[in-house]
Amino acid sequence: MEAPHDITCKPTLDTFVRLGIVLAAVFGFGLYFFYDAAIGYPKANEIYLSHRAFANLGAQATALSTTSPEAAQTWKQQRETTPLIAARRRQDGILCAAGQKLLTPLPPDCPAAQSCPPETHDLAAMQTSWNQCWQDYTQRMGYPIKPAEHLYNDLNIFEQRIAGWVCMGISVLLVALVLRLSRRKLALHGDQVTVGSTTFPISDITCIDLRQWGVGFKGVAYFTVNGKKLRVDGMTYGGFSRKNGQPAETFMQGVLSQYHGDIIDYEQSNQKDD
Repeated sequence: MEAPHDITCKPTLDTFVRLGIVLAAVFGFGLYFFYDAAIGYPKANEIYLSHRAFANLGAQATALSTTSPEAAQTWKQQRETTPLIAARRRQDGILCAAGQKLLTPLPPDCPAAQSCPPETHDLAAMQTSWNQCWQDYTQRMGYPIKPAEHLYNDLNIFEQRIAGWVCMGISVLLVALVLRLSRRKLALHGDQVTVGSTTFPISDITCIDLRQWGVGFKGVAYFTVNGKKLRVDGMTYGGFSRKNGQPAETFMQGVLSQYHGDIIDYEQSNQKDD
């Protein structure tokens, strides 16, 4: 059967699916980094400092060694008028924990910086088990019981933003790659060959390297055209699916049926090595 001299191999669906998965993953990581910088890290700081404040209040309550009505009332009044976390607002409007060596951002509406939660108001409960009071508080607020291992400062948040922008930049490059790929092809029309966006007659090819071509290999060949090596990616363009008629292989057979120059394959390569 005569090899076809008119075939166009466009990028395969699998190629776009793989790139789409990578794009979604990179873009998702970028969003996650931005989320941590804007919400995740400040919230983690609030939970860390709240846990430490509960522990300190528990120690203070135990040190009182009394549960008299007067002591309990004084304790409650102090808790109602003192925020759980001491905080200050910077000139740029960001709320930060006070008394920290490094700037430690908090959520802009941090409730612990405005008041002490009611779970700390009961002196007897705090003396019995401040940890149980903490668990009751986290359950009510929907916070994790175990806080982060450390605080996150401005530098940590800046690093998250940088990582987010890097991911967004890579996402833009991937989108550009997809658009560029969608405009490229392998094609054979008569004796005119198109590889990517370059079109040339078969007579300009001086060598075809098939050592990585075909199923079971990389699906890549190389055309030497006017001294320049062009990469022919059969896996990306057309593919080797028998269900679809092996478009890439059909393209290559069409080229080879009109080509009379040097061909390098595994057999020839092994003969040279011997």
